[in-house]
Amino acid sequence: MFIKEDARYWKLEMSFVLKREELPHFSKHIVSKGYSLFAPVKKEGRSAFKKIGEDHVDEISLDYIRTTMPPLKALLIPPKETLLRIKDGRIEEVLPNPADKIAIMGVHPCDVNAMSLLERVYTDRPEDPYFKARRNSLLIIALNCKSADEYCFCTSFGTGPSLDEGFDLLLTDLDEGFLVEVGSRKGAELVGDFYMPKALSTDLMEKDETIRRAKGMIRKHVNTAGIQRIMTGALYNPIWNELAGKCTGCGACNMVCPTCFCFNVVDEIELDSGSVLRSRTWDGCLLWEYAEVALGGNFRRDLSARIRQFVNHKMNYWLNQYGALGCVGCGRCIEQCPARIDITNVVARLRGELL
Repeated sequence: MFIKEDARYWKLEMSFVLKREELPHFSKHIVSKGYSLFAPVKKEGRSAFKKIGEDHVDEISLDYIRTTMPPLKALLIPPKETLLRIKDGRIEEVLPNPADKIAIMGVHPCDVNAMSLLERVYTDRPEDPYFKARRNSLLIIALNCKSADEYCFCTSFGTGPSLDEGFDLLLTDLDEGFLVEVGSRKGAELVGDFYMPKALSTDLMEKDETIRRAKGMIRKHVNTAGIQRIMTGALYNPIWNELAGKCTGCGACNMVCPTCFCFNVVDEIELDSGSVLRSRTWDGCLLWEYAEVALGGNFRRDLSARIRQFVNHKMNYWLNQYGALGCVGCGRCIEQCPARIDITNVVARLRGELL
């Protein structure tokens, strides 16, 4: 039974076990409830989230460490989306259909925590109606991590490898299947008419051991003590010029970061209809055009200034803006950087912990 209610989540006292062979059937059950289901699949050795039809539930693979693109960010803030259409002097706002229901399965804790940070951005005044509509339609089936690699550093921010809130259902990979914990009314309704045996105390103990092992695999770390003071005092540190000599300015770190939220707004003419579409697209502070204004002026013409902005926004400015650091330690920016720039090493050097 339900034992507690707060502003957003109902907590359920019971947990269940989903047998491994039942995962495809449960996935079909989700689709049968009217949800568009997104889940990770493996292709050419890499994992990516894709929309899963009833005939392709066997492709779901929850055994992964990270995807290149942040799945929740891509669903809630598409890389390109139309905001409004203008035709014959009339403005039509193009909002997501509130009747569309989306479920995402297998999202790791760092990405769920990143979504919580994005909520602070997009629900701040003025509230973003596009983000809000998609968030209200989204059901999150999170997945605790059972392993980590050389890029993970989520423990530095308390954003992984396990999750305590922010989910509708939470899975933990056990030997015999998946522990299923309910975190919301929507989650309870979803499991309510799909039979799963009740979890035993041994299942909960196995979950704790799985998370303990995952934590033990994480080797990277960021010392966040007094980090805002240290970052502010290092605005003119020569490290930024040194990094500029390596950085290509490609913006990959911006694109794969689950908390980068900057976008550009463009107007495009539809030649066949005569309409003007106003769209927004992902943008990033590492890109040359990001700080460019009319007549070619650029507030961050030097690459060193753009690198400094990226690192400081994650490890400094976010605190003043939204009361939390803007990094969740997912490791994507390190893994995808062609120059092998490691943000954990940058912070350690600024602290004097590395030469």
